[in-house]
Amino acid sequence: MGRSERENGIETMKEMIQKEIQSIAGLDERVAFKELMEGVFLSLYDTNLKMYEELERRVKEELDYDKNRYHIKTGIIEREFFDESHHLLFPMEERDLTGNLYDMKEILRAVTEEGAFPLMKVMLRCDYLELQRLLEAKPVFEGVIETEEPAQEWKVEVRLRENREYLEKIAYLYLLFTRNGIPWQTVNAPYLYKMADMIVTGLPEGITGGEKIKQVTIQFGEYSKIIQKDVIPVWNIQKLALDSVGFPTPCEDHRNFEHNISLRQQGTEHAYLVEDDRNIHSISQSGERLKIVCETGEAKKWSIYQIRSSAEQRIDRYTFPIMGNGREESFSEKYQRKWNQHIRTKTELVHFIRGLGLEDYVSYEDCRVEDGFPGRRETYSMNFFVQDEIRDKAAQKKLLLYFRPGQKMDWLQRDILSFLVSEVQRIYPEYDCGGVLR
Repeated sequence: MGRSERENGIETMKEMIQKEIQSIAGLDERVAFKELMEGVFLSLYDTNLKMYEELERRVKEELDYDKNRYHIKTGIIEREFFDESHHLLFPMEERDLTGNLYDMKEILRAVTEEGAFPLMKVMLRCDYLELQRLLEAKPVFEGVIETEEPAQEWKVEVRLRENREYLEKIAYLYLLFTRNGIPWQTVNAPYLYKMADMIVTGLPEGITGGEKIKQVTIQFGEYSKIIQKDVIPVWNIQKLALDSVGFPTPCEDHRNFEHNISLRQQGTEHAYLVEDDRNIHSISQSGERLKIVCETGEAKKWSIYQIRSSAEQRIDRYTFPIMGNGREESFSEKYQRKWNQHIRTKTELVHFIRGLGLEDYVSYEDCRVEDGFPGRRETYSMNFFVQDEIRDKAAQKKLLLYFRPGQKMDWLQRDILSFLVSEVQRIYPEYDCGGVLR
């Protein structure tokens, strides 16, 4: 029942009472009837109406479990433009803020014992298929380590290696979501799949480890147009250490204790995840309090991951667009999600994909079920850490999703396509999903 329907119902009820009053001839009976209606019937009607509105509000809140507050945003920012006081974005790895610090003794040890030393992190601005060919080719670059004591230039062998450090952070975030009881949604993180390490794999003779390094340079040659140095992967997540408020309260089961953490200073508009603890029974957020029920009966400092929710400010400027995994949902979609109702028609699938708002990069066209993929796969899973231990992919039918290129970021399009396909894979686990850009 909508607001207008409720208001019309009230007006209709008033008209019925007015007609009934006018039909009573006796003055005393009319007064008594009006008092009865005003004091009992209308009050009861108002009470039932308020109860209905409260029930409607609770149903909507239950269907939407504050899903929008758990949306993850990722991006890449050049070091020179990074603002440590930014209202929304934080480095995924704090060590990235310090830049590249080199010690010849450590370089010598790592190359001798481990076969490689990571000099720097770079982002490769090229298409996914081109990136795969580049990693397979394993090109060799010429690096120069310039030292002050003694003053000399040492030529070193440098190679390219895929960086998985940031992807492991996404995998750990998935564990936090599941252990906090929050449904997982694929993180749109295309830049993380472009990250690579430039590693030293060979040193010239004569290096003792005692040399003082002045600077390190690498000749990228033909790859200089696609290699982006001095970048910092960022996301809207900040790790906090927060104390419990007061003493833990024993629960009715005489086994667990309820701990309360104040969110007043941190902000109630943000979402919070508690870092994994085997003793945690449940976690919930109510107003300015984060409630944790666990077996620990002592007050402690908690490791909390804050997922910040904030609109972009007008002064924000990014060389590379910030990517998010949010989408607007209608009430019917929330209801379907609540009761695990699957998308069954092509029209619903189109609406689901376009609702993610990425048509500037790739635009959905059609889908087909096939026995196999045509040629080399063009997309990859962004949920590689979610293992399906029940279905055999080799025996599954292939769901091919066809897209056409958009107008923006051609070197990033197959990665964004991989995000969309990964989201479709979540809702169609019976198929092995793949994307095709044509």
